[in-house]
Amino acid sequence: ADHAAVRAMAQTSEGRVLVAGATEEGSALYLAANGCQVTAVHRETQALERVRVAANEAGLAERVRAVATDLTTWKPDAPLTAVICAPAALAGLNMKDRRRVIEVLQSATAEGGVHLMQTVAAGKRRKMPSLDELRKRYRGWLVTVDEPGADGSVNTFMARKEIA
Repeated sequence: ADHAAVRAMAQTSEGRVLVAGATEEGSALYLAANGCQVTAVHRETQALERVRVAANEAGLAERVRAVATDLTTWKPDAPLTAVICAPAALAGLNMKDRRRVIEVLQSATAEGGVHLMQTVAAGKRRKMPSLDELRKRYRGWLVTVDEPGADGSVNTFMARKEIA
């Protein structure tokens, strides 16, 4: 109940969700089990295979699509209700590529939709967006930031696209 994805999606039990760079299948399965159409995107096929197998075993295969690519080449084919990005989704991208990826995802997100971006704490990041960079990219969105967990390594940045 305390997971950022659960809180962010509390008002929505349907829609299209992108889960990018996640190394575990929990978020994708949770969202699919609650009525969402989930696209899992990851560069590593092993991570996607875990998602596929888990979705199949849970009877959710028709709601979960796994795509082996990165966010620089993936394009949404329908409006998104939510985007969940683990650090691996943006790792290694330069600032120009991160800006372009975020702009594509923002334009594909429906009004009221939410973006959850996990960021690695200072000193542990390697070509990762900082909280300041994310705040700049999400001007005009309603932004909140969860404090890092007990290990102090990950912040969760949440931005909700305002309804015009």
